[in-house]
Amino acid sequence: MSKLCDGRTVYINGDLVEDVLSIPILSSTYEYVCKYYSLQKEYEYHTYSEKGKKYSKTFYPPKTKKDLEEKRQVYYDISNESHGMLGRTPDFLNPGLMSLYFHSEFLGENEYTNFTNNAKNYYNYTKKHDIFVSHASINPQIDRSKQISDLENKYSGVYVKNYDKSNIYVSGAKMIVTLSPLADELLIFNMPGLKSGDENYAIAFSIPVNTKGIKIISRKTIDKPNFSNFDYPLSNSMEEIDAYVIFDEVQIPWERVLVFKDIEKSNQFFDRSKIRHHTGHQDITRGLVKLEFLTGTVIELANILGLDKFINIQEELGYLTSSIELVKGSIHLCEENAEYSKGILNPDIVAIQSVRYHLPFIYKRGIDLLQKLAAGSMLSIPTHKDYKNENGPILKESLKSGLSTSEYRTKLLNLSWDITGEAFGQRQKVYEYYHAGDPMRIGANHYLSYDKEKIIGKVRDLLDTL
Repeated sequence: MSKLCDGRTVYINGDLVEDVLSIPILSSTYEYVCKYYSLQKEYEYHTYSEKGKKYSKTFYPPKTKKDLEEKRQVYYDISNESHGMLGRTPDFLNPGLMSLYFHSEFLGENEYTNFTNNAKNYYNYTKKHDIFVSHASINPQIDRSKQISDLENKYSGVYVKNYDKSNIYVSGAKMIVTLSPLADELLIFNMPGLKSGDENYAIAFSIPVNTKGIKIISRKTIDKPNFSNFDYPLSNSMEEIDAYVIFDEVQIPWERVLVFKDIEKSNQFFDRSKIRHHTGHQDITRGLVKLEFLTGTVIELANILGLDKFINIQEELGYLTSSIELVKGSIHLCEENAEYSKGILNPDIVAIQSVRYHLPFIYKRGIDLLQKLAAGSMLSIPTHKDYKNENGPILKESLKSGLSTSEYRTKLLNLSWDITGEAFGQRQKVYEYYHAGDPMRIGANHYLSYDKEKIIGKVRDLLDTL
């Protein structure tokens, strides 16, 4: 863990922190991140061998459906350690870098470097050293009515300030760079949407977090250090910290550059590389883990409050359990309908985007149900200290039932509040809603790209017989 004390510039709660792991909640979170590494030692199928060396299975180029199934199990195991609450662990971007390796020909070259080779070399480097790469693709939302090059704000994105035969020099900013204070490196790119005139912003590159000129300004932490894990079981266990990252004339060697002042390639970067097919496979698997945990919490609360015998509650619980199976089915479908390109098998993006559209609404309904079942019980929860002082005997007696002990009931209600009402849970709900893009756009794009002719044809065939 001491490797993170490497000169990186990170601000936590307004303070410049020399060692991010000196912050207890970030140290605890890093332990969850490192489960990615410890599971490789625990389970043989978390690694694969190539030329006598072992690598994380997340980097493996899938050639068969069985390969995709095995990778999915690896994603599931890693996500299960954090109950699906950490979405940007190392296994998220690793398969995307693998896909970029195989689909990098479109990047081409210029007089200073070969971008295709750079992409291939970066995959080999990250695979060999098994580093934690976070990504920054979202530009700060300054004035969304204007294109980025029309904004006077110099922090509206990351742009090329200068370049020479050895390096490019970039300045600007990116937002929502999740877990960047704990990462080893950053992959910087843009989502589609740049227009003519935005050439200086049309870049992609990789860079170590501790590079001179990079400044990470984290949002405020949301743990409760004055309370125990009994009181805040999730808030005090992990913090998927998000950050605003500033670039101040940062020097990027040409061998680290993947796109340079090319709007077409910048807009194609995420999709044509099929990065999103493979990161999406990991993402919907993590979403399944999170939905299972939420559903388990809702069902257990219904059990101990004696609500699970009412048919209206059973119907609402059935919505969640059946949703789990639908998500599982979509995960299997994205593997079953996977298609080959450039020598690897790519999960079906149509099935992946179906989950990404529906899961935010399923998750929200689960949150609403948990709040509905707990009702006022979540607003009158004693603290762990109350069980240790003179009120302990009274609480143990007054809050017990034939369905649960007082302590278990309180812990479950604390968990329910953490998931639904506390800042931890609210951040998770917003994350689940927007992390893959606005569901409105996901749904609209799903319709626009969907193969509609077959289903429309059935209607036309019937009408032609009349």
